[in-house]
Amino acid sequence: MASFVKLSPNNWRAFTSITVNGKKKRPSKQGFKTKKEAQLWASSIESGVAESSKSKYEDMLLSDYFENWVDTYKNDLESATIYQYQNTLDNIKKYLPHTILTDFTRSDFQNFINDFGSDHSKETVAKRKNHISQSLKDAYADGIIDKDPTIRIKLVGLNGKSADDKFLETDELIKLNNYVLTKLAEYPHASSYLAIYISIHTGMRIGEIMALDSSDIHFKNKVISVNKALDQYGHVKSTKTEYSNRVITVDDDLLAQLKGIDGRVANISNYGAGKTLKKAIKELGIKEVTFHALRHSHGSLLLSQGVDIKYVSKRLGHKNISTTIDTYTHLLDAQKVTEDERTYNIMSSIF
Repeated sequence: MASFVKLSPNNWRAFTSITVNGKKKRPSKQGFKTKKEAQLWASSIESGVAESSKSKYEDMLLSDYFENWVDTYKNDLESATIYQYQNTLDNIKKYLPHTILTDFTRSDFQNFINDFGSDHSKETVAKRKNHISQSLKDAYADGIIDKDPTIRIKLVGLNGKSADDKFLETDELIKLNNYVLTKLAEYPHASSYLAIYISIHTGMRIGEIMALDSSDIHFKNKVISVNKALDQYGHVKSTKTEYSNRVITVDDDLLAQLKGIDGRVANISNYGAGKTLKKAIKELGIKEVTFHALRHSHGSLLLSQGVDIKYVSKRLGHKNISTTIDTYTHLLDAQKVTEDERTYNIMSSIF
C-alpha cells in the first residue's frame, strides 16, 4: 500500500511496495507538485505499468538512458550547464561504451570513478559522479533498475587547479585580446573570435553572448542590454537568474567591432567558441583555460584595478555579492595585504 509525505509546498514524496522477481521492493520518488500526481505515480507502479514497461530498458545502453534523461529532465538549463551534462555523456560513451543500464552495478560505478579520476581533478570527477547519480536514482525510483548503484561511491581524483590557474593574468589577457583583434581585422565579425572578444571586454556568459542581438547594443549610450540567453538547442530563453538581466557599459574598441552587425551578433555554439579559444591559447603559449574563465578573468582584471566589488558583482550578473566574494577570494586576500599596509602607513603618519 502506498503512502505519501508532504515535504514542502509543491513537493510530495510517494512510497510504494512492489514484488520484482519474487523480491519485495519499496520504490519511492519525490518532487511531485500535488498529492494526486504522487498517487498516480504510485498506482502505476503498483498496477504493474512501470514493471511492464521495464522490458524496453533491458537492452538499453547506459549512455542512451542518460541522454534521454537529460533531454527529459534537464532541457531548460542554461547553455553552459547543459554543456557540462554533454561532457558527462561523452565520458560515459568513452569509458562505458557497451554498458547496459540494467546491468550497471556499484562496483562498475566505482571502477568508472577510479579510472576517470586517475587523470581528472576531483572537481571534475564530482560533477560527473553527481550527473550520473541523479539519472540512476531516477531510474531506481521509476523501477527501471532493481538496485541503487550510487550508494557510498568514493570520490577520487587529482588535486584541482589553484584559484590563480582558473583566470588569465592581465598580460595573458592582453595577448589574447591582441590576437583576437588581429583575427577580426582579417575576418570581420567572425563569430568565434567576436565571442571571445566580447567575453574579454564584458564578462558575459557564453549563452548570453550567443543570444546577443544587434538591437541589444546601444551605441549612443555605449551600453549592451543583457536580457536573454541561448540554450543547447539554439532556443532563446531568459537569463540564468533575474539578477542576470543587466545593462553593461562597454568601451569604444568593442563598439567598433560590433558596428555594422544586423541581427544575431555571434552565431556560434559553446563548443565552437571553446575550440577557437583552445587553438588561440595553444598558438600564444599562455595558460590553458575554459571559455567561462574569460568571464572570471574580466572580473579579476577589474578588481585588480581597484574597481568596487559591488559594481563588479552587478556587472557580472551575480545573484549577490557573496558569489563574487567566493569567486575572487584569492584576489581579495591579496588586496587585503595591500590595504593592511596602506592602513598601517596612514595611521602611523597621522598619529
